[in-house]
Amino acid sequence: MKKLVLFLFYTIVFGVLSVQAFASGSRFDNFAANVSEENLEAFTKDMAGLIGSGTYSTGRILGWGGFLLSGRGAAMPKTNKKNTALGTDDEVMYMPWIQGEIGLPFRLDGYIRASSWNGLTVAGGGLKWGVTRPVDTLYSFQTMITVLAQSAVHKDFTMTHYNANLVVSFKMPVVTPYIGGGVDYARLTVEGAADTSLINKTEYTTTPRASAGLNFKLPEYMDLSLAANYASYGFGGEASFGVRF
Repeated sequence: MKKLVLFLFYTIVFGVLSVQAFASGSRFDNFAANVSEENLEAFTKDMAGLIGSGTYSTGRILGWGGFLLSGRGAAMPKTNKKNTALGTDDEVMYMPWIQGEIGLPFRLDGYIRASSWNGLTVAGGGLKWGVTRPVDTLYSFQTMITVLAQSAVHKDFTMTHYNANLVVSFKMPVVTPYIGGGVDYARLTVEGAADTSLINKTEYTTTPRASAGLNFKLPEYMDLSLAANYASYGFGGEASFGVRF
């Protein structure tokens, strides 16, 4: 059964990513023509909010020997009104990625994540530290701290992103509600722009973020979570589906 679950998981995740890889029209390709001194800061904040989403799906660490492999995604329904670096179209922006996590000693989890989407490649990882010891007792609180470091590369810009979050969840029979809050720090460098004075310009931003969601108890090692988040662009969404041991 484990092999069947893994096969289905990989089929769904890689199938979705393969279809999207050939989707027409990369909005990020509009960056060079539209970026300006006025919208660069808002664009950097929005991107930090988008690629920094979904690092957690509960306040419980895996614990020593635990393993979770998941396909995840985030949606930004609308950019910040000052962010016109990709044009003025009000299109929902998505970012999918694959994330792998493993339980380590000393109440630590390590994780890595990666994505290639619409010409933007993102890769990085981080640590989760369980403030409380991991347990599955009903009606108990779990608390953890997460940190993330990652890089994003597009032909017209590069970005280094860090974030940290405090997460709390409450174990219930069917679902585990969780809330988290933290901060995104980003450094973006312009590599290509119609306004050549912007090339090699670097923007630094720091913005708060928050999320609230539900992690659902499913059979056969499956893990599903849905959440709403709040970042520079306003409200957005996150989702995760994976296999957990």
